[in-house]
Parts: sequence; C-alpha cells; structure tokens
Amino acid sequence: MPIGQLIYFVVEGDIETFYNKKGNAKYNGRTIKPVESMMWKNEF
Repeated sequence: MPIGQLIYFVVEGDIETFYNKKGNAKYNGRTIKPVESMMWKNEF
C-alpha cells in the first residue's frame, strides 16, 4: 500500500534560489494541459 506525506513550511526571509531558476527545474514549460510526472529526471 503506497503511503505519502506532505509537509508545508512557512517561508521566512528572502528566497535565495527560486525553483524555476534552478538548473534542474523540471516543470518550467507552461501548458494548459495536465503534465505527467517527471520524477524519472530526479538525480539520486
């Protein structure tokens, strides 16, 4: 049985690196359609 967990944190202070500016950002291409998972691009 798959189990998942989400944790949200409040951002305090200035953001140094935005997610869309990271070199390994996967979801930058904007589209009106749903996008499949790109988890296969993760580096472990």
